[in-house]
Amino acid sequence: MPANSVLVERLSAYKGTGMSPSAAAAALMGERQPSSAEARTASEALDPIGAAEIAADDLSMALAAAFGTALKPAELASIIHTQFPKLSALGVAQAVQAGLPNTRQADMYNALTGCDFSAGDAQGAVNILYPATVTVQSNQVWQATGVTVTGQQLTAIICTSGSWTANPATGMCGANGNPGYTARPGYTLPGAPEGALIGKIGDNAPFLVGTSQNVMPGQSGMLSLCINDDLNGQYGAGLGDNVGSLVVTITTQAPV
Repeated sequence: MPANSVLVERLSAYKGTGMSPSAAAAALMGERQPSSAEARTASEALDPIGAAEIAADDLSMALAAAFGTALKPAELASIIHTQFPKLSALGVAQAVQAGLPNTRQADMYNALTGCDFSAGDAQGAVNILYPATVTVQSNQVWQATGVTVTGQQLTAIICTSGSWTANPATGMCGANGNPGYTARPGYTLPGAPEGALIGKIGDNAPFLVGTSQNVMPGQSGMLSLCINDDLNGQYGAGLGDNVGSLVVTITTQAPV
């Protein structure tokens, strides 16, 4: 959706007076009247529209259009948070994405914590807005996904493609593993099918993922994934003879 042309015109006029993005936004929202010198330069931008008539996404897109590459995620997040103080971390992040859709995940997190949102709230917003896709190798131990689960949200783990095996002699399988072979003590998750996709959050107990699994709120920490196999080579080659990989997507949503 394109930026509101009226808002862009007014913000551009304020920019022409030398106003910063935050000052221009405040003037537009009616919190700051331009000085007399600014008024002479930007005569059509004198009358503030008022906060009640502008949505956060509209302001974000208009600021990005008016100020271009000079506007950074941290500054935009601060402006949105100031002008819309009741917005949650997710609401601020969504507004920033509306104006700067190419904002990187790390920059978004830093922008939110820079607005004094807690690390947990910032991480939760980032998890929702940035689904992860990872490739899990069959010949490696626990592999971090880059997704830090907050414990306050629902995390969906879905295997979208790939095949692998924990034992080439028994053939390839998918994320559900080989139902004919049950993992023994010393495996990633004893009692589950050999070769199944297994997950773990932080230092909590491993759990079966298979082709899909919803992790309910409660546990927090880095989400790691691994094939269900003899991790230490207790019964033979361990991970050394494994082949294949799985592609896994991880999405997050706020609890209902």
